[in-house]
Amino acid sequence: MRLAKSLRLAVAAVATLVLAGPVAAADLSDGAIIAIYNQVNTFDIETAGLGAAQGHDPKVVALAKMVQKDHTAVRQMAADLANKLGVDRTLPAARADATAEHAKVLAKLGGMSGADFDKAYLQHEIQFHTSAIQAVKDVLIPSASSQELKDLMTKVLPGFEHHLAETTRVASELGYN
Repeated sequence: MRLAKSLRLAVAAVATLVLAGPVAAADLSDGAIIAIYNQVNTFDIETAGLGAAQGHDPKVVALAKMVQKDHTAVRQMAADLANKLGVDRTLPAARADATAEHAKVLAKLGGMSGADFDKAYLQHEIQFHTSAIQAVKDVLIPSASSQELKDLMTKVLPGFEHHLAETTRVASELGYN
């Protein structure tokens, strides 16, 4: 119950990492969408790298390695599609706030260890994936012009949902709910 309450309180803060700033959906080009998509994947690759390196419980380490591997593959698929489409991957200026927030998350998690790290990492990942899934469904896919880009994001969504389910499961198994 406590995990659910902290999720509701923190989803808004994590949403900044996922889709920060006053970027209107109609203002997003396919290149900007891919840039945002890859930025968000990079954020989770970096956070998962901390989880793999600093995780205390083997379940946390295994989860982080899976997330890191999967997001690395997704980032490459999106970059390959950008090259195929010939689009310029330029982040909207509003995404600078997301970069700053991500640096704060890395610093906070980087200063933690043991079970405290595991709990904070898992809670962050639950919040992050919840916001990412919502942003992909509600903003990025509807804003894309290219059917191939829409198809890629739609194809990858179940993987993000799997990460969320696995993270929630591990958090519950470790008593962080």
